[in-house]
Amino acid sequence: MNELDRYARTWGATAVPFGPLSDTQWIPIASQQRALSLLDQTAALRGVMLLSGGNGMGKSTLAGRWVRQLETRLYTPVNLTQATLSSSGLLATLARSLGKRGSIRRERNLEELSAYLSEHERQTLVIVMDDSQNSTHGTLEELRLLLGLNLPSQPTFALILIGDEYLLGQLQLRNHRALCSRLSAHHMLSPWTFEEIQAYLKTGLEAVGINRAKVFEPAAVDLLARATAGVPRSVCLLARAAWLEAARAELREIGAQTMQQAMEQVPGLAGLTRHTT
Repeated sequence: MNELDRYARTWGATAVPFGPLSDTQWIPIASQQRALSLLDQTAALRGVMLLSGGNGMGKSTLAGRWVRQLETRLYTPVNLTQATLSSSGLLATLARSLGKRGSIRRERNLEELSAYLSEHERQTLVIVMDDSQNSTHGTLEELRLLLGLNLPSQPTFALILIGDEYLLGQLQLRNHRALCSRLSAHHMLSPWTFEEIQAYLKTGLEAVGINRAKVFEPAAVDLLARATAGVPRSVCLLARAAWLEAARAELREIGAQTMQQAMEQVPGLAGLTRHTT
């Protein structure tokens, strides 16, 4: 039994709490629920959507959860995580992801993609492009041109662009205006509110079998909320660090002092400036 297992066992937990967000830890955040609704709408209408937000806001996690819940009979999702692909690399990667043969020749890749779309016209291809703010103009332009492949009567696929809070402004510049004009939806994820942070802490503890009424003292929750500015990734990391500090010290509750100690272990907190007590 390793150290982490001992900590969990001491607390009567099945695992260390506040790990990567899973379905058991998912909470119905209003901003995320709105994003999911728009994603469903975009896929159904074969539109183009921009999902944006700052670092750690949970864009990729949200999109990944949504993709996993898509009805495979109706949709074929393709996740593009290499945002720095060239336009030719993009086409080849798409072709290979769809079971076609990728090529260094643009026209060959277009033929393969066109063939796939013709063979699966009753299914909707959903392309999800993460870190789109890092894509070159040529890559984004290639995606725009693909939307009109073979001059269809309706869009050939749904496109979900995921990027930082500056991506919309980038798309509104003249050289991306043609793609921007195709956006049918945009949603920027918001930081969690204090109440949503409280709900996450409760759900995260219950997910590993910790059902006690009081684990985090109010002052500790307040400090966590201010230190993280409600950024989901920071909330998860700091909550886990605080629990580990408490478990290491054989404490059964997490107070402000323990939270302050945990803050020294987590760099890059978006809110309160960290200091040593």
